[in-house]
Amino acid sequence: MKKRVIWLLVPAVALGLGACGKKEEAAKAPAASAPVEAPVAVVPDAPAPVVKAPALSVEERAAKLGFVKHLQQDTEVVMSFHNGTKAASRVKASKFWKLIESEMGMGDLGEEAADADKPADPAEPTGPAALFGSEFTVALGKSTGEQTAHLATANGRMGYFQMRSLAKAFGAAAKSGDFSNMQEALAELQGEQLFKDLLADPESGVALIEKMKMPPLCFAFKAGGEKTEGAAQQLAALVENLGMLGEMIEPVEVEKAGQKFAGHKISGAKISESMTKDRESIEETLDAAMVDKLIAAVAKKDLVVLSGTLGDYAVLFIGGSADDLNFATDTASSMVASDTLAFSDAYISKDLAAVIYGQKDAVDKVISAAGGLSEMADGLRDGLTGSEGLGDTRDLEALLRMVSEREGALRKLAGNDTCGMVAFFEDGLKIESTGGMDSGAVDWKTPCKLAPLGASEDVVMFANMSSNAAYDEKMGAYLEALMETSYAIAMKVAESPIQDADMAQFKDMAKMFDTKFRPDVVAMWDAFNGDFGSSLGNEMALVVDLNGTVPAIPGIPQSVVDEGKFPRVSMVAPVTDRAKLAGSWDKMNVSITSILKGVSELTNQEIPMQKPISSDKDDFTTWFFSMPFFNDDFMPSVTVGDKWFAASSSKTQALDLINKAAKGGETRDGLYFMMNFKALQKFSVATLKVVEKNAKAIMDGEELTPEQLETASKAIEAMDELDKLTVHSRREAGTLRTSIHFKTR
Repeated sequence: MKKRVIWLLVPAVALGLGACGKKEEAAKAPAASAPVEAPVAVVPDAPAPVVKAPALSVEERAAKLGFVKHLQQDTEVVMSFHNGTKAASRVKASKFWKLIESEMGMGDLGEEAADADKPADPAEPTGPAALFGSEFTVALGKSTGEQTAHLATANGRMGYFQMRSLAKAFGAAAKSGDFSNMQEALAELQGEQLFKDLLADPESGVALIEKMKMPPLCFAFKAGGEKTEGAAQQLAALVENLGMLGEMIEPVEVEKAGQKFAGHKISGAKISESMTKDRESIEETLDAAMVDKLIAAVAKKDLVVLSGTLGDYAVLFIGGSADDLNFATDTASSMVASDTLAFSDAYISKDLAAVIYGQKDAVDKVISAAGGLSEMADGLRDGLTGSEGLGDTRDLEALLRMVSEREGALRKLAGNDTCGMVAFFEDGLKIESTGGMDSGAVDWKTPCKLAPLGASEDVVMFANMSSNAAYDEKMGAYLEALMETSYAIAMKVAESPIQDADMAQFKDMAKMFDTKFRPDVVAMWDAFNGDFGSSLGNEMALVVDLNGTVPAIPGIPQSVVDEGKFPRVSMVAPVTDRAKLAGSWDKMNVSITSILKGVSELTNQEIPMQKPISSDKDDFTTWFFSMPFFNDDFMPSVTVGDKWFAASSSKTQALDLINKAAKGGETRDGLYFMMNFKALQKFSVATLKVVEKNAKAIMDGEELTPEQLETASKAIEAMDELDKLTVHSRREAGTLRTSIHFKTR
C-alpha cells in the first residue's frame, strides 16, 4: 500500500520536499529514532469486536435463512437477499429518492417534500418485481469453482494469444518495412486466428471444452400461499421462450424433493448434428481433425433449464443435466445444519438484507486459474522469440519473463478463506463479513498510531492503514519491472525499420527521451523509490476536512475569500530516517533541474528550477513555492520533522495533524475508512449562504434564481438522513473481518 500511496506524493515532492531537513544542516543529521510508541486502545469510532454468539440450532437457522434450508451441504456459493420490498420502500421514502424523482420530472418538488414524512406506499410490487419482494436466493452447486476456473483459464489464454499475435505481426511488419498491415493484424486479435489458436491450445482448446460443464445454478423466489403458483407461472413462461430454438431443444420433466420440475434441454447432440451438416464451412477455418474433436466435444454438452416449486418458493434451475438438480433430503442434511453458516448466527435475528457465502476451495480454484499481466507478458515474449524483423530480442524477452516472475511473487503473498457476509438494517445499513480474499497489502498486526487524526467532527474523509513491508517491496519490484519493460519495448519499436509518418514522429520522441531525459528520469525514480520510500514508515493517514480558507485567487470576490470555506487535504506518515529523506530530495532536485534544462533547450525558453521557501515552527519545517494567492491555509507544501512527514494543501492543517500525531493516543488495527456526511452537509449549508450572498459578484451580475436556490437547498436537506460511512477491516483470532456501516440519522 505504501508504494501506491507514495505515487500520490510525486507532485508534493516536486513542490518542495527540497529540503526535507532543517535547512542545509538537517540533510546531514543522523537518522532519528522511530516515533514514540502510543498506548494501544480501541478508537471509539471503530466497530467493536464482535462477541461470538452461541451456535444457533438447525431449526433457528432454517427459520431465518429461508431457502438455504433446502440446499445441500456441498453448495459452493449462496447469495440470499431478504426484505426486498421493505428495502425498496425505505429508499422510495427517502428525501434523496424524492429529489431524484423531482429532477427526473416524476413529481413536483414541493409536493414531494410535503409528503416526505408520510409512510411509504404499502402496496406490494406486482409482475416480475414481485419475485424479488420477500426473499431471493441464488445458489451455485458443486463444481462451480472448478468450472469458473476453466473460464478464467480460457480468458487468460485469450490474452496470451492476442499479445503473441500482436508481437508476431509487428515483427513481420518490421521485417517488411510496411506498417500498413498492422491494422489488419489488430483486427484479427478478436478474429478467426484467435479462435484457431485457442482451440489448438492444450490449455484452452478442445481438451478444456471437454472438461467444461454448466455448474448447477438455482434461483429461488419466495412467494408463499397462492402467490407461489403465480410466481411459478412467470418462471415457466420465461423457460418457454427457449422454444424459439426449435429443433435444438427437447422437453424435460423430472421429480425432485417430491415436486415436479419441467422445462427444456438444449441438446449438445443436436447442435453437434447441425455442425456436422455445416462441416464444410467450418473446415474453411479449422483442419478436419480439429473439427472432429470439436464436434465430438460439443455433442456431450447439454444445457438444461427447468422451473417448478418447492414449499413457498418458485424455483428456476440452469445446469448441464437434470441430474444436477438436487435438494437436501431434510433440514438436518442441509446447509443450515453445517458450520459453514455459523458466521451468520450473531446477526440473523436482525432485520436482514442479505446473507452471502463462498466456499474457500471454490474461490481458491478461480484465483489459481486467473492470470494477470503475466499471461500477456508471456504472449509478447513468445511472439518475439525467433522474430527476424526486430533484431536481437533476448534482453526484452528476459524483461518480460521478469514481469511474470515478479507478478507471481506478489500473488504468493495473497491468501483466501471461506467468505461469509451478512447485511442488515440497524441504524442504517450494516455489513459484517468474515474471511474472503486478502491481497497481503495490509499489516494486520501493527497498530495504527495515526487513528486519532480522523476523530474530529470536522473531518469529512479519513483513511488509515499500515502496509505490509514485504508487499511494498515486491510491489515496488513489480512496478519497476513493468516500467523497465515498457521502456525497452518502446525503444525496440523505435529501432524498427518501419517508415511511416506516425512512426517517424514516435522515433524522434523516443530518441529525444533516450538521449536527453532518460538518465535523469531513472535517477529520480531510483531516489523516489529507494531513499524516499524507505525513509518513511509503513503507516499512512489521509485526512480531508472542509475548514480551509478560500485562496485569494484573482476574480474571486473578497467577501467570498473572507467568509467561505475550502477543502484541505493532507497525507501524514512517520519518518524513520530524516537524513535519507533529505538526501532523496537532493538527488531528485539534481534530476529535476537537469530535466528542466533539457526542456529549456527544446523550447528555446529558459525554465529555471524554482527555489522552495521554508518556514519553521515547533521543530517542523514547511517547504513550498511562493505564489501571490497562497496563505497558511492554502499552501501546497511538504512539512517534515524528525518523526513526522506531511504532504498537504494546507500548512495549518499539516502542522495541526503532525502535532496530534506526536501526542499519540488511541490506536486501531487494520484498514479504516470514514466518510462524514454531517460535516459535508454543514459545509454545503455554509457555502450556499456565501454563494447566495455574493451571487452577483460570482456570476457576473446574475442572481441565483429561486428555482436554483430551491434545488440546492433540497439537495442539502436530503443529507439530513445521512450520518457517516465507515469501513473497518482487521484480523480477529487470525480471521479477516470487515465491518461496514452506512449510518443514517
